[in-house]
Amino acid sequence: MAQRRPAADIRESALWRFAPALVSVSLALPLLVYAWVGAYTRYTADDYCWASILRVEGFWRAQALWYTGYSPRYAFTFLVNLAELAGPAIVPFLPAVAIVTWVASLTWCFRQFGVGLKASLILGQLTVLAVLHTAPDLAQSLYWQTGMLTYLLPLILATLFVGLVARSARGPRMNLPAVVLSAALTYVAGGLSETYLIPQNVALTLALVLALIYRRTALPYLVAGLAGGVLALATILLAPAIESRVGGSPADLWLAASASIATAAYQVVRLVRYFPHVLVLCLALPAILRIPSGAPQWHRMALITAAVAFTLPFCYFPSFYAQNGNPPARSLIVPGAILIGYVLFLGVTLGSYVLARLPSIGRGAVVAALLIVPAGIALASLPDRARAAEYAAQWDAEDALIRAARDAGQRQLVVPPLPPNLGESFITTDPKHFFNVCVARYYGVDTIVAAPTT
Repeated sequence: MAQRRPAADIRESALWRFAPALVSVSLALPLLVYAWVGAYTRYTADDYCWASILRVEGFWRAQALWYTGYSPRYAFTFLVNLAELAGPAIVPFLPAVAIVTWVASLTWCFRQFGVGLKASLILGQLTVLAVLHTAPDLAQSLYWQTGMLTYLLPLILATLFVGLVARSARGPRMNLPAVVLSAALTYVAGGLSETYLIPQNVALTLALVLALIYRRTALPYLVAGLAGGVLALATILLAPAIESRVGGSPADLWLAASASIATAAYQVVRLVRYFPHVLVLCLALPAILRIPSGAPQWHRMALITAAVAFTLPFCYFPSFYAQNGNPPARSLIVPGAILIGYVLFLGVTLGSYVLARLPSIGRGAVVAALLIVPAGIALASLPDRARAAEYAAQWDAEDALIRAARDAGQRQLVVPPLPPNLGESFITTDPKHFFNVCVARYYGVDTIVAAPTT
């Protein structure tokens, strides 16, 4: 006669069977809110400058002007000008497109490491949520067109590169198209921002060393990726605009290195202090999904930990060394993504090991946290939608007012002031202010100023 399973075991089995689907729905909620907030995004600050030069000079001449006069970020200027061709209408869709594309890219990437489809999708959702939720300046990293293309897009390209290497390294022979694509991905990603380019090249160099130890079949793709990164660095350093971009003599090397290390330590402390709920999600979810990892390989974990610790300060080094200043908060999403990726690695490596030692009540608490925390993030983010919608309505009215005045033949405009958006002002009362000049050129008028406030 077959033995009956205890009722507690049956309940626990049902809990674990439905947990992944429930967690996936919960993780989707805050991502939907982020996309909803992004749907009210409008042109802000530098967006007018890129669009105005494109309007006056045309697409190809604009590339040359930026590369020689202001920005050596060749890939960014190309892509932002493509977006500007569509005009302001495309801006509200970019945050949602970025979120969906990154989740899809991560899902595909995890699949290349042998993770099941459902588990890969959930890990992709968690990664994107964790990076965005912990970003020091989410508004400028996701909702601002300029910031998103500069700092978030290279993370998506990096995800595709990692998945491509993992997929290609499984093959019995070298895949030449994959080698070429590896170089292309790192070259394009490196041309989006120096904040990403430098740690990319450092990480690729360290990955080559690890590949010599663990997986030599990955070497051709990593070599190609590093070649693309080095070419990107050369393209930036040789740009005539690099001198104006740096804006003076480089800082003392050791001072810049010390500041970079200190800032990396601070960002780690910030993550632990203010986002313990995110750390719990990243550590526990791989165990909930039962991702096979075997016994922890402590030597491999030590090597990867050392590689992350060595790479992280290079995310801040370009700002401290070349520009003698703190990196902008929007750029810190790049080291933030590295940290989240590392915590997920720990979750995959240690999750099953830790979970096996938790009593049943502890496992239930973990599942409850995985359901409640994302829902709480979604609720906390909802007020941002109302604020974004209010500004969008004001911007739309101002845009219509400016166009009507211009079409009526007015060349020197005085318009009502707009409140700051995404931490940036629209225009000032000074017609010669940088943003005022960009906005005037964008709308095709001589000057534009904000009416003084009383």
